[in-house]
Amino acid sequence: MSCAIGIRIKELRINHRISQEQMAELLDTTRQRYARLENGKVDISYAIIKKIADYLGVSTSEITNVEGEDKELVTYFTEKNSGEDIVVSVAKIQEILHVFHAHERLYHQMKRRNEYRA
Repeated sequence: MSCAIGIRIKELRINHRISQEQMAELLDTTRQRYARLENGKVDISYAIIKKIADYLGVSTSEITNVEGEDKELVTYFTEKNSGEDIVVSVAKIQEILHVFHAHERLYHQMKRRNEYRA
């Protein structure tokens, strides 16, 4: 859970051009602990989410709704593991699956076209 929320918080922080140091100061913590929050290594409370949302001028649901969205394989994998080499491997697998899916759609389109011609 906290990995997807952390990724969303990081995205919002970067979009607002705010440093990790500034966020850590807001939350009265160290930059290292804040970085672990963004990386999903520590749990995040609703009170912290609310504080971040207020600071960034967004609603809490804009941060927490990421849990309801479809997750990429890399996000799922990151929640369970931390090895960068493994994450890279999963990203490659995901890319292969996207290509396969595109080829599958193309195959079905061509098959339908050939059926119409016959």
